[in-house]
Amino acid sequence: MKEDLTFVDTIEDIVANLAIVTAYLFFTNQLILKKVELGDKLSSAMIWKVGVAAGLLGILLMSFTVHLNGTLLDFRQLAIIIAAMYGGIYSSMIAAVMILAMRLFAFGEVTISTVIAASNTIIIALAVGAVCYQSFSYRKKWIYSIVICNACTALVFVINVGEQAVIPIVSYVVMMFIGGLLTAYLVDFLNKANVQFKRNEKEATVDFLTGLSNNRSFDAKYQSLLRMAETKGECLSLALIDIDFFKKVNDTYGHVNGDVVLKELGTVLRETARSFDTVSRNGGEEFSVLLYDTPHEHALGIAEKLRLAVGKHPFKLTDGTSLQVTVSVGVATYPHTSKERLMEQADEALYKAKASGRNQVCSNQRVLVLSP
Repeated sequence: MKEDLTFVDTIEDIVANLAIVTAYLFFTNQLILKKVELGDKLSSAMIWKVGVAAGLLGILLMSFTVHLNGTLLDFRQLAIIIAAMYGGIYSSMIAAVMILAMRLFAFGEVTISTVIAASNTIIIALAVGAVCYQSFSYRKKWIYSIVICNACTALVFVINVGEQAVIPIVSYVVMMFIGGLLTAYLVDFLNKANVQFKRNEKEATVDFLTGLSNNRSFDAKYQSLLRMAETKGECLSLALIDIDFFKKVNDTYGHVNGDVVLKELGTVLRETARSFDTVSRNGGEEFSVLLYDTPHEHALGIAEKLRLAVGKHPFKLTDGTSLQVTVSVGVATYPHTSKERLMEQADEALYKAKASGRNQVCSNQRVLVLSP
């Protein structure tokens, strides 16, 4: 143990503990919590991961105690709060049990004082876990949790130390408020970073307006399904869809209503297509549906079903009125069409449908297949 400890030594101990907490947060954020947001309902496995990781942090913090006037203080309660913030009362209890067991059986002899101090960890875990289940703001949850830790630990000091508890209590309260507020800031910062990461990840593959796959996601899926069809000797049909006279919709009703039409069309296509089909917005008013293991004639039937569903759907505009919209569809199928020309042939079939009067489904096999 250190001798002749100074105020500088105490500050160094506190800084070392906060450095451990900071490193832990960034480390677990990359390994465990990268796709987790505060308030998410976690799986049982994730609850255990959060609890065990926090328990290990608490044990580590007990090993790096803060020395102050002969009193040993530590930040183990911060680990319990972190566990509760992410995983609720179950994670906080897992962490608390780990910390309690280590405190009783690995940190010196077991006495009444150590049992009381260790039991305090369980009480705090239950109380803080209960707080985190409430509909308080993030800030209030942290403040209430810190107050609970300070109140419970102060009581333990009074029971174990008696009249000499004043200095340890004041020191612990100050230390926990500083450490707690810093930890709260770091957890909030990392949570916001995770939220932004998930948003960016989603925006990279999902069209912001319709919620369908975007062009980038379509390209990746298209190439993947082509390779699979070639390897397994199966079919891949592609239906390209274009809204008829969409420019007129924008010019007559405005771009806001044009976006309404695009969004509703995405919903109609997604709900009408099969659950395993890939529906995408390829740009502007152009959409597509990838139909894996679907022969050409079957694909034409699905395309016609999509066309009819769109034609029957009332597109509600911002002023409450409804608009009828039609689409033209072009269909091509591998291996009847080479994989190198599948996209080109589907586009040519779509052009044929547009040139032949719109609101119809055309095949790339030089036959006007379905029309109203």
